[in-house]
Amino acid sequence: MLSVSILTIGDEILIGQIINTNASWIAQKCLEVGATVVEHRVVGDSQNEIIDGVDDLLKKSDVVLITGGLGPTSDDLTKPTLAKYFQDTLIFNEEVLEWIKEFYKKRGINEVSERNRNLANLPSKCKPLKNEFGTAPGMLFEHNGKILVSMPGVPKEMKFIMETHILPLLKSKIVSEKKEAHIFVTLQTCGIPESVLADKLSGVESVLNGLNLAFLPSYKGVRLRIEAKGLPIDLAEHQIEQVKSFIYSKVGDYVYGEGEVTLAETVGKMLEERGETVAVAESCTGGLLGGEFTKISGSSKYFLGGIIAYSNEIKSVHLGISTETLSKYGAVSQETAIEMAYNVRKKFNSTYGISITGIAGPTGGTPKKPVGTVWIGLSTPNETFAKLHQFGGDREINRERSVASALTMLFFLLKGLEL
Repeated sequence: MLSVSILTIGDEILIGQIINTNASWIAQKCLEVGATVVEHRVVGDSQNEIIDGVDDLLKKSDVVLITGGLGPTSDDLTKPTLAKYFQDTLIFNEEVLEWIKEFYKKRGINEVSERNRNLANLPSKCKPLKNEFGTAPGMLFEHNGKILVSMPGVPKEMKFIMETHILPLLKSKIVSEKKEAHIFVTLQTCGIPESVLADKLSGVESVLNGLNLAFLPSYKGVRLRIEAKGLPIDLAEHQIEQVKSFIYSKVGDYVYGEGEVTLAETVGKMLEERGETVAVAESCTGGLLGGEFTKISGSSKYFLGGIIAYSNEIKSVHLGISTETLSKYGAVSQETAIEMAYNVRKKFNSTYGISITGIAGPTGGTPKKPVGTVWIGLSTPNETFAKLHQFGGDREINRERSVASALTMLFFLLKGLEL
């Protein structure tokens, strides 16, 4: 198997000021192409720590992927440190300078500062990797049959270099050297509890053939991870497809996508294909549902907008919720959720209207309406209804679960499933 270690450089990561999302993303992408991640490590902005980390990880793995410490400032130590480790010198690379000039020219800047010109000084033994989203290039070293790659810590820049240069390289090495693969596929489900999912998938053992199927529950749904390890990549991919076919035959209605696709993306695609639209009215989620849609490029084709109606006055004035409904039943009620969903659909002239009103906590609960009580309304051209959800006591989780439940309701409706 092709083994990979991930080395993250930066005091801000080490002390917890920034969450190390880069390592998580890199590890998942490496597994997708069949490489095995054997270690994650974080070191501070110290030349000695970086050298010790590189030296140790190169002994343990075929590939070391580094993020962080590349840039124009004095605390960006990775480049001189790697030059020292490989007993190399920095040389000026004209091609990299042209990349930097091109980057600034696209942004209307014709002059490159001396500080940024210095980014073209690279170790002579490295292969520069073009960075379309920044000025610091990646660097690829080959050393005693091992590969070391250094990339910027900015996620967008790192992802471009990984997807453009590194992932294809890793996959080609696995195929050309006939290495055993370690790959997995994740199926995303919603609206079905883990226990019910397990019951419906009874008998899956007959098609696993040594593969592993993991049930990974969260408040958004259950992920099914199919993992193949220690097989030739072609055989691994074939066996994974067999397991996928079994899963789809049993619970395909609940699977909304594969990999990192979000439920909002799937729902949005379904709406776009049908030529339909949605608008939202949110109270306790404060725009989170609308935010899930607007994260997606092109979502204006199906997401028309929304109203954050947190106070009763705003619910009444801007959503047209009757004062009688609010005084008689309260803001967190079936009746209010129904009016919110119906009125936002009418106001935006959308195909569907979704509403969320609830008590996210930690305060505001009562014996009859405890923290975690959430009503979610859904209005269509034919009917308007609301469903009650009783979540737990954590405010942020309640808000996230409310959004996931609202998207699940619309997903089920679009698929013609029982709500």
